[in-house]
Amino acid sequence: MNVVLSTLNSKFIHSSLALRYLKAYGQAHGQAYDIVEYTINMPVLHILSDITERNIDVLGFACYIWNIEMTLHVVDMVKAVRPDIKIILGGPEVSFTADEILNRCAAVDYVVQGEGEEAFYQLISALIAGKDGLEEQIPGVRGRHISGRLLGSTDTVEVKDLSTIPFPYVEEDMIDLEHKIIYYESSRGCPFSCQYCLSGNKNTVRFFPQERTFKELQWFIDHKVKQVKFVDRTFNCAPHHHRPMMEFMRDADTEMNFHLEMEPELMTKWETNILCETPPGRIQIEVGVQSTHKKTLDAINRYNDWPYIQKAIRPIIEAGRTHVHMDLIVGLPYENKQRFGLSFNDLFSLQPHALQIGFLKLLKGSGVRRMEEYQYISDPLAPYEVLSTHVLPYRDIRFLKHFEDVFERFYNSERFRTVFGYIGSKLIKEHTDTSITGEDRLTTNHVPPMKKYDPSKVEIKKDAFSYFCDMTQAWLDAGNHKINLKDIDQIEFLYNFFLAKGDTVAAELLQYDTLVSYRGKVRSEAVGLPKQTKELLQEGEAFWRNEKIASQYIPNYTFKEWRKIRQQYVEMPMSEDTAKVLGIENVPNVPFTVVIDVNKEVKPFIRPEGLLVI
Repeated sequence: MNVVLSTLNSKFIHSSLALRYLKAYGQAHGQAYDIVEYTINMPVLHILSDITERNIDVLGFACYIWNIEMTLHVVDMVKAVRPDIKIILGGPEVSFTADEILNRCAAVDYVVQGEGEEAFYQLISALIAGKDGLEEQIPGVRGRHISGRLLGSTDTVEVKDLSTIPFPYVEEDMIDLEHKIIYYESSRGCPFSCQYCLSGNKNTVRFFPQERTFKELQWFIDHKVKQVKFVDRTFNCAPHHHRPMMEFMRDADTEMNFHLEMEPELMTKWETNILCETPPGRIQIEVGVQSTHKKTLDAINRYNDWPYIQKAIRPIIEAGRTHVHMDLIVGLPYENKQRFGLSFNDLFSLQPHALQIGFLKLLKGSGVRRMEEYQYISDPLAPYEVLSTHVLPYRDIRFLKHFEDVFERFYNSERFRTVFGYIGSKLIKEHTDTSITGEDRLTTNHVPPMKKYDPSKVEIKKDAFSYFCDMTQAWLDAGNHKINLKDIDQIEFLYNFFLAKGDTVAAELLQYDTLVSYRGKVRSEAVGLPKQTKELLQEGEAFWRNEKIASQYIPNYTFKEWRKIRQQYVEMPMSEDTAKVLGIENVPNVPFTVVIDVNKEVKPFIRPEGLLVI
């Protein structure tokens, strides 16, 4: 029997761990499956053509919120032209709605509910034996009987003993996945029961054998994999399990990066310390906070101690060795736009490397989907994204979608870390912290402590959320949300926004970030960065030709030709305040010129004046 496993990945760089688990389990039990992966960006007719060129008896698709509608379209067409093919669906998007899927799509023959390794193998075994897999019930398998009735199990199953599932990768994968993300897991399940998520439905966690995990991680290292992304829902839920692995990651002789999802409430000094001392770039963590509003957290069955989270996460960010990605969700109960802004300010105050703003999705099988008291209106089709709530009208969600887009383009891109680090440090000083253990305060203007309060002298302060709201509104007013902009056009918008705010330091830091992020290749008069020319550099000719002086600033410097200097170095006037932000020492109080190395091999420095051309 020819069995093909497939899925529609959201991007080319993604790969399916689930399909590889099914294949490995089947192979360990004497069954052979092929894997064929597509993406949602491919034309449906091309996918259909590729499938029908193959000799297939059984076709399985892994279904998720990003691909379910297109998957159902594909299987409808496959069944229309190849009615002999048995079609099996699995994955989180069909595991809790098997009957709904079978009734909606006549092309689907079976649905595997839950973790599929055992159930899928048993179903294929039944089909090979000439049985239908329904009359003799298989746990986790629901299907359409020859009579038209829906029969089989209604259970969502788990594999109790994960040691029975083989390592999913083989040598050939390292060729096929060379330019794709490698996914991996050391555990399944989640100890929490957050109502917006499916992972905690059974509130249990199971682990793969630890010695085996070490061997598999070493296998990735030996194959020079660039990044392994753990899909463990709560990587740090059991110290006996995750601590030896984190030590292994820290001490390994590798350039590989490990991506981990960690629960901040479970982080102790041990986890904080190891993430502060691990080699730079070795580990990156994703920290889901979602909200800092106690009433919201209570409603979704989640607990956050925000002061504790700050204590655990801040040192990691300040140490700068581990990339920290933090998450918020728009559309949770009791969190209107203003209160969301306070959660945003709380997380922004830590200056994470990335602050992702997600929008609540009413996933099938999740608790929040059944919470009628919050008056949710959502997209009826996957990914079921929220459109309005009892406290958040659509107009606010629409604005926050644009807010997320602007924040993602500029702050989260990490191309402008210097300027947003500077802006952030100013905004954080003006932000009133709102601990979830205390009273929520919806005003962010405050008087610095230990000073006598004089209302006439209180300056209107801007918090981070208000600042980026202003940026978003300027973006909308310019109509930028309706057009595709080049990088330089976006930089020009940001440059003009800073100047309109009267912030020349931010404008100059943006020039610096643009030069070093794009290696000097993105320039424009409109942002004060004219193309570097020989004539401009020759204004400092005495410096560049004096190798003895220049080598004091640029180690091992020798003058070769203007072209090479022009490619790597940029000279620009700069304000005293901006120079100090960049860490330049001995800044004079007279006009000066700063030399910037676009490759960041040397720090910015002030070009000496008054030299004679040699």
